[in-house]
Amino acid sequence: MSQTTAIRSDELLRQLENLRHTAQDPSLLLWLQRELEGYGISDELPWYRIMECRQRGLFMQQGTAHQHTYQINEKCLCQRDMEQVRFLLIRGPLSSYLDSHTPTLERWPDSLLLEYSKYLIPEHICLYAWKEPVASIREHLLQGICSLLKQYVPSMPRELESPNRSLRGLQHRHWSV
Repeated sequence: MSQTTAIRSDELLRQLENLRHTAQDPSLLLWLQRELEGYGISDELPWYRIMECRQRGLFMQQGTAHQHTYQINEKCLCQRDMEQVRFLLIRGPLSSYLDSHTPTLERWPDSLLLEYSKYLIPEHICLYAWKEPVASIREHLLQGICSLLKQYVPSMPRELESPNRSLRGLQHRHWSV
């Protein structure tokens, strides 16, 4: 069992909310707000909110009505198009991912599906394609948040009320898209 599975979702959310009410550092407050309320479309995401995905699709064999789900070989897409579907950007509030036991899937853009639907698997037509994370979103988020909290609030989880540590390094250290 991993270390993060022992953390209860409601306890972590309560700790983050308590820290948000006691913290004084503006960068810490902004991070906490974004974690609890979600990230905007133009907000930079921390490393743990960007997840690598595999590509899957529902295919119909030409000439029959047989449908099957297959993994899509990434080499079938040009590099430019692969960049559109390679990662899942997790922007929603933390609470919406912690108690979810269903996988988070994100549909391919219609234009991309239309362009590739006949060429992904020989003699098959792709009816629907999506990206799905290669790991658990919940575990990935818990690992990232706990890592940052331990780095900047070493006494986590007991004494999260100690907001004296600065999160200025957080702004650019682990951020990338």
